[in-house]
Amino acid sequence: MLRSTFLGYKTASSALKVSQNQLDVVGQNISNVNTNGYTRQRLDINSVSFSTNNLKYGNNGVIIGQGVDATGISQYRDAFLDLRYRTESAKAGKESVQLDALSDLESVFDEISMDGLDAQFSDLVEQLQSLTSSPSDPVIEGVVRTSASMLCQLFNNYSEQINTIKAQQTSYLKDGAIVGVNQLMENISVLNKQIKEDNVSGNPALELNDKRNMLIDELSSYLDIEVSLNPISIGGGRTVDELSIKLKGNDMDLVNDDEFAELGSVPNGEDIAIRLTKSIDASFYDGTDGVNTASDLTDSIDKGQIAGYIEFLNGKGEFNLANPLEVRGVQYYESMIDTLANKFAEVMNDANKSLKVDIDGNPLKLDGTIATLASDYVYEDKILFEPRTGTDITAGNLKVSNDWANSSVSFITNTKTPSISGDNSGDTENILYMISLFQSKHDFTTGASEFNGKMQEFFSYTATNLSLQIDDVQKSYDTYSETQYQIDYSRNSLSSVNLDEEGVNLLTFSKSYNAAARLMTTLDDMLDTLINRMAV
Repeated sequence: MLRSTFLGYKTASSALKVSQNQLDVVGQNISNVNTNGYTRQRLDINSVSFSTNNLKYGNNGVIIGQGVDATGISQYRDAFLDLRYRTESAKAGKESVQLDALSDLESVFDEISMDGLDAQFSDLVEQLQSLTSSPSDPVIEGVVRTSASMLCQLFNNYSEQINTIKAQQTSYLKDGAIVGVNQLMENISVLNKQIKEDNVSGNPALELNDKRNMLIDELSSYLDIEVSLNPISIGGGRTVDELSIKLKGNDMDLVNDDEFAELGSVPNGEDIAIRLTKSIDASFYDGTDGVNTASDLTDSIDKGQIAGYIEFLNGKGEFNLANPLEVRGVQYYESMIDTLANKFAEVMNDANKSLKVDIDGNPLKLDGTIATLASDYVYEDKILFEPRTGTDITAGNLKVSNDWANSSVSFITNTKTPSISGDNSGDTENILYMISLFQSKHDFTTGASEFNGKMQEFFSYTATNLSLQIDDVQKSYDTYSETQYQIDYSRNSLSSVNLDEEGVNLLTFSKSYNAAARLMTTLDDMLDTLINRMAV
């Protein structure tokens, strides 16, 4: 029995239509070859067959399909590669922020391209050595005081530069990263709504998906996120996907369909805390008073640029006694320079104590009687260095004492040995002792650890720690960046438009179109034979 007369035409016309659609998709790909974020598209097709529900009532002969049908447009995209890329993006983002911030900090401790604390320590020692040639000379001592004042000023400058970097990074976090994250989450939620509305109307909205994927990739550099698509029924057996983004670490929703959360940064003592200022997650909502709970997310954020800012601004290293293995950030290096300034002032002030004597130069006891034993000697403070404000000496408030600055006579104690004649102005024993202090080892308490060494060695130790940390961060950043690059290369190999491949597709689909047209012509010839030439 002959098949339906026009069945072949239906098959041929479907082939023509699908071939035309495929050529249209190729044209769309080629036109967007230079569009940033564009994902290569493809036509989804399947063969069309007879319904076999009532096959027992029909012909038992060979069943041939009814041609081809286009079911939709999709993209060449791999969700697993996206996941890997965004994970590495968060790691690289964290190291990038720390690398930039630590490099700024390294410029403060740079002793190679410019003279700094180490050189000024050496200058003070040199001036003290000059004083030994003319002890008790107020003019030479004035040179010593000037050198000491310059050393104090250097400490002040180091502290000021560190505080400037801290304020700068805080601004980058608050006005840059936090604002950027909130804007990205809002834009993603807007795109979610548009894409969902288009999907409901039957439009795949692939170009909007491209924009959303670019925003999600950018967001992943700030935070370690988890993206999921949740199918939602819209009736008639159809579903559309709703996109949600969670923060890894506490499983909190950042974006859920067309809703989005907001973050903020607030001071928390010496630290910076990241708090939730707008919530879309019921588990982060206080229903008793009807207001959003300012949830502290600081400990939950361990990757991404925001994590890099947190570790740099909050990192105390060994100075965090509760967690001495904490990352060394700006607070650690600030505490190290403060420790050095405090130890320097403490050692020099203690060395400058003077022996309490009567008018004849006899050492006195506490009760004012003449002391015959060294153990009974009484020493009086002659402060060389003091804090500009407060009671504790730090690098930021260290200065030459007012008593020394305003003294018109010799203020440095040149000896602590009693003189029989009462005239000890020519002695240098204590000045030499002061000089030796710069070559002696001292105990520096740095939180949970100790350092024993010279003052200049302690400064070199601090600068070396910073250099080693930068080197570690640089290696981590290079590793994560290279991995991210390789994953992105794999993504682009799959998703980006390749003109050579599209050129081959043009030829392929053009030939299929011509073949379908030829099939239509052949069917026309067959129908003409069937109608006009049979039985003639």
